Amino acid sequence: MGPTESSSPADPMSLASTRRSPAHHRGLSVCLVTGEYPPASGGVADYTALLGRNLQFLGARVAVLTGPLGGADPECSTDALPVYRVGGWGPAALPVIRRALAEIQADVIHIQYQAAAYGERSAINFLPSLLRAGGMRSAYVTTFHDLRVPYLFPKAGPLRRFSVHTLLGGSDGVIFTDSEDLVRAHPRRPAVWIPMGPTVEPGSRVDRGEARSALDLDPDQLIIAHFGFLNASKGIETLLRAADRLQRSGLDFRLLFVGDEHGASDRTNAEVATRARALASELGLEEHILRTGRLTTDGVSQALWASDMAVLPYTDGASPRRSALFVCLAHGLPVVTTRPKHTPNLPLHHRSGRFVDVDAYRIDEHVAALVEPEDDAALAREMYRLAEDPARRDALARGGSALAERLSWPAVAAATLDFYERIMDGGRR
Repeated sequence: MGPTESSSPADPMSLASTRRSPAHHRGLSVCLVTGEYPPASGGVADYTALLGRNLQFLGARVAVLTGPLGGADPECSTDALPVYRVGGWGPAALPVIRRALAEIQADVIHIQYQAAAYGERSAINFLPSLLRAGGMRSAYVTTFHDLRVPYLFPKAGPLRRFSVHTLLGGSDGVIFTDSEDLVRAHPRRPAVWIPMGPTVEPGSRVDRGEARSALDLDPDQLIIAHFGFLNASKGIETLLRAADRLQRSGLDFRLLFVGDEHGASDRTNAEVATRARALASELGLEEHILRTGRLTTDGVSQALWASDMAVLPYTDGASPRRSALFVCLAHGLPVVTTRPKHTPNLPLHHRSGRFVDVDAYRIDEHVAALVEPEDDAALAREMYRLAEDPARRDALARGGSALAERLSWPAVAAATLDFYERIMDGGRR
């Protein structure tokens, strides 16, 4: 892949490249609208880049509309898709967004919705309705990465929920990465569950000894990895208190925090990271903790290959929208995480492509070691048990890897392309 072809911040309307997909394309033009995109770090950024490249491989013509680079280093981007950048996502940005989309002339405008990725600004929630009212006759599809509401103004209350319902109703079709979110949303538009693939794909595997040497890790020490931003739903306090229990048990280990702690979008991540450091210091854990800081995708893979297990104690339970979970599974790591919430049965008309058999993608005891949320004693026991049981680690690694392999990006892109065509056919299929 070549360097990112993003437009200059001084000219947010210019298209960086006019390259098109190979001659076998289906002729479908797609614009992916996303609040974050590489080189900015984040699960939605990586998701969008991987989806775009795989849609392009299947023959669609793909462009990306995203926000400003912010503090990201443009030299870190390696994407080959044409990228438009706008200055922000508030109401004042709507004319600029409209002009950019008019220039792209996409058959499908596909919004990647996560409130934090747009700075919790609400304009994105009204975008399909406003563009349609202005005469832009594209098909509007929204992927809901979560159902969090944006910030509007103090005491906005029900209006914040209304803004999410407006995006649901204003879209011609909606995609959910988590089937539980789909069931909760009760969409009246055509809707489908399409899970995400691992947002950091393993490259050529590095020997564990080499990976540890590169990170200056003891070759014989137990390395417990946590991957992902330190936000309020990650159960970091539970993880640290469980690590304290392991410390008091005499277990020789290092807790390796892999990757950027803060990310580009959620401002509360920095507060969580600060509290986590204070708690680690209070518990006397600092000598057991290592932090890699932001890494390239190859660096993330190397750090995970150097680890013996990953621990991801989500406060709301493991779910298919947790990109860090699937990255760890794809790298063959045994994972300790929190028990998923019960999901009601998903009707057949909400299933798509190879993802018709929802049970084949469930997170269960064959895929990961499961504990209840916010139970640091149970978490510590499961971590200790895995540390002492290499055979169980191997069994979980095999089960997790098999699940990650089923969540391939070509399959995700093919299901997404099928859904586009269903929407353009009037939602009849």
